[in-house]
Amino acid sequence: MKKLIYIFSFSLVFVFACSATKTEPVECAQMICTQEFRMVQVKFKDAAGNPVTVKDYSAINKRTGTSTVQNNEPVTVNNQGIYTVASDADVKKLSEAGDVITVSATHPTTNNKVTAEFVVNGGKCACHINKVSGPSEVIL
Repeated sequence: MKKLIYIFSFSLVFVFACSATKTEPVECAQMICTQEFRMVQVKFKDAAGNPVTVKDYSAINKRTGTSTVQNNEPVTVNNQGIYTVASDADVKKLSEAGDVITVSATHPTTNNKVTAEFVVNGGKCACHINKVSGPSEVIL
């Protein structure tokens, strides 16, 4: 009888130890992401090569129609004329194939408006954004 109790107890332990546990399906592959924060930026310059602080700056994702403009840093001597096109804050909103982001800005004194297009990718499972194409400088 004792032998039967031991076998029964062992069987119960074995059954509960081997029962399948439900886990949530993982949609994205396991990745190790770095802690850096990436940005795609553009620098506006005049014909003489001097940085220009523009007015009416916009960056619009053509696929979604949404703005990717972040709060740009206050203008200083070091970052004058530099504007963010997209950042890692937008990574989940961008497609893996890349989205076209149309940037436009107006010169503060001449009121000349310029536009440029960038292709930036990200995606639901991406760690960071990546600039696929687009200028690093735009001349006003």
